Amino acid sequence: MPVFQDSIPGQIAGEAPLRPYPLPPLPPGHFYVEAEDKRSLGPGGIFVREDADPFDEYNYRVKSIVYTGRTQFQDIVIADTYNFGRALFLDGAIQSSAEDEALYHEMLVQPALLMHDNPRDVLIVGGGEGATLREVLAHRSVGRAVMIDIDREVVDICRDQLPTWHCGAFEDPRASLLYLDGRSYLEGTDEKFDIIIIDVVDMLENGPAQRLYTRQFYELAFRHLRPGGILIVQGLEFSFADYKAHCALLRTLRTVFAEVHSYKTCVPSFLGSWGFLIASNSVSPHGFSADALDRAILTRLGSEWLDHVTGSFIRASFIHCKETQFLLDLPGPILEDDVAFVEPPDIEEEEVLGPLLPALRD
Repeated sequence: MPVFQDSIPGQIAGEAPLRPYPLPPLPPGHFYVEAEDKRSLGPGGIFVREDADPFDEYNYRVKSIVYTGRTQFQDIVIADTYNFGRALFLDGAIQSSAEDEALYHEMLVQPALLMHDNPRDVLIVGGGEGATLREVLAHRSVGRAVMIDIDREVVDICRDQLPTWHCGAFEDPRASLLYLDGRSYLEGTDEKFDIIIIDVVDMLENGPAQRLYTRQFYELAFRHLRPGGILIVQGLEFSFADYKAHCALLRTLRTVFAEVHSYKTCVPSFLGSWGFLIASNSVSPHGFSADALDRAILTRLGSEWLDHVTGSFIRASFIHCKETQFLLDLPGPILEDDVAFVEPPDIEEEEVLGPLLPALRD
């Protein structure tokens, strides 16, 4: 649960603006992330502490707490931060912020929908803010979007407090909202979809989404995809420091799908690289050129819809450096029902003398 630190009651409400002039607007893909002028803040203030990581904690300085409470399933906090605008936290982990939620949601949704020939029926599991639904419904070909979320309270709070996330998508006649467990929904229906998007909270111990990250669930999702269908999974943090859960997802998906590919981008409010996974039996992202993706964007979405994603940006997100590819290729566990995921010990390359610089070789 995020911790609020407030050493001077009323300090935030009464303090002077941090800057006497507005900053100029930036082009898409650029963000203002700067250190605060501590002299203008006084000796204290309010912070939200993000403590979902077992080793690291991060403080987000906030202007005010908009909402805090506990639903049947999870803790929820909405706060107005200085650097990232309004932000949503669930069970101590940041989910999205006003300044860069479009980057996250475009990267989650658009690669798969642009690579599908004709996405008509889309299932979203999770996505309580409504931004995933917004990006799906931007495609005119989509005739039906079913959004499943277990936590109606979170959806209702986000509908009220995060209007720029959903942009009215909940009221679109093509959208159907169901409040139940995503796995239970798939177990009880024969419906087929062109795209299934898994946008649930992180794989936290005892969290509400644990059963949506296993081989058995991915087998279930596979049975609900039409031929040529694509599954997208938000793939958790993916960096040199925190990669094991993402790589476990990759290995698990590869037991079910013939084509599974990892891609990532840096989401500033997440303070690091975030991973995504695209899975299909027939669609490979490497079969699409940047030009082909740009043409699909222009034809399907127009030139004004996307804030960040371009064909080149999508292509680049699937290209990994040598170290990242090494991590993706490591052996490790498959995620199974009723088996808690425990991060394995570090698997490092055999320690030998490092390679000599070319100029020093014999």
